[in-house]
Amino acid sequence: MIHKIKIIFSWLLIGILFVGALEPGNDAYAAKKSKYIRMNVKSVTLSKNGMYKLRLYNTKKRQTIVFSSDNESIATVTSTTQPKLAVVTAVNPGNTYVRATISNSHGRVVRTLKVKVKVTPYAVSVKFGKKKIYLNETKNTKLNTIIKPNISQEIPLYESSDTDVATVNSRGIVTAVAAGEAVITATLLSSGQSASCTVVVKPEPVETAPPDATSTTSAAKNIRSN
Repeated sequence: MIHKIKIIFSWLLIGILFVGALEPGNDAYAAKKSKYIRMNVKSVTLSKNGMYKLRLYNTKKRQTIVFSSDNESIATVTSTTQPKLAVVTAVNPGNTYVRATISNSHGRVVRTLKVKVKVTPYAVSVKFGKKKIYLNETKNTKLNTIIKPNISQEIPLYESSDTDVATVNSRGIVTAVAAGEAVITATLLSSGQSASCTVVVKPEPVETAPPDATSTTSAAKNIRSN
């Protein structure tokens, strides 16, 4: 009797182990599936107080995601109403890592991803490589903006004094609109320092048709005959 009980117990144990091996939550299955989970970036560089949105891909609905920062004095991370999204905020210059820890429905960690965050200081000065540039109508060029220290990732605010003459986008690309002059200003929002560059827009050259060969010959004959 005892022998039969042992045999039955052994078969039950084998059955439990077999079913467990087929469960989606087991380590092998989880490891296979979790390798496809990824982040939208592996590293990011921000200026102080800058922000960046992190996004996870290929996670499952029943998985739990926890975002954390290795050093919150350098950068913090905040979860959003969407589990796969989080916002990194630069606090002070330095380097740290922001991590995303993914756990299954049983609380077991199946994947941990990390993003290197580099925080650069505010810029202390800004100037343009040239104080005046010339453009023909409809042409464009990128202004040479010099930021110091050069490790700063702060982006100045660009503005045009006359958008009917020239426009400028957030990357410092100037587009000539119509003949005239406009002043482009780059301002550091952290300190209020600014630099300016005058853009002179020249009318687009008018192409003139070459003289007709027959007319030229006739004119020459008339001159000789006179």
